[in-house]
Amino acid sequence: MIKEVLTVLKDQLNDSEGLEDIAVVDDIAKHDDDTSGLGDKVVITLLNVEEESTLKNRSRYNKVPISENSTQYEMKMESPPAYLNLYVMISANRATYENALINISKVIEVFQTNSVLQYSDPAGNKENDFKFRIELHSIPFEQLSYVWGLLGGKVMPSVLYKISVIKISAKDATSIELINDVNIQSIKVN
Repeated sequence: MIKEVLTVLKDQLNDSEGLEDIAVVDDIAKHDDDTSGLGDKVVITLLNVEEESTLKNRSRYNKVPISENSTQYEMKMESPPAYLNLYVMISANRATYENALINISKVIEVFQTNSVLQYSDPAGNKENDFKFRIELHSIPFEQLSYVWGLLGGKVMPSVLYKISVIKISAKDATSIELINDVNIQSIKVN
């Protein structure tokens, strides 16, 4: 799911006027490597993955209808899905500073206009389609300096986004037997 979300971001940017085919999903820490292919690109980098704690308390047991008759159910036990927030940095690694500023402005414009994006499964399976929200995320200068220090130290025009809520769930469910009868026998205590 994470790869698909970042690919949707890349495609959204590459389809925008002024950013045609320069957005890539890659690690901006490799920008100094001549063989990385990140020269003169807008680079989308995943910085952090965070679990959305407000959606964590879900039941492990789910009713699944056996037939179209809504009174008959089968109980399934499955792991609750993980709801994630992604923190992404979009950096303009352009040849000139002026082009980098123009590109970052365009990135902000694109995602302010399209704050809700959708992934559509290429195989046509509607169950795998999902929507997600992207919003600008501001951090203090100290934290920004720390992030760039981890990424290699060379600061370039960039913007941080928080992508909410990505649902990742297990595909397998285990059938469980319901307790239908309880036999209670009297026990004499002397």
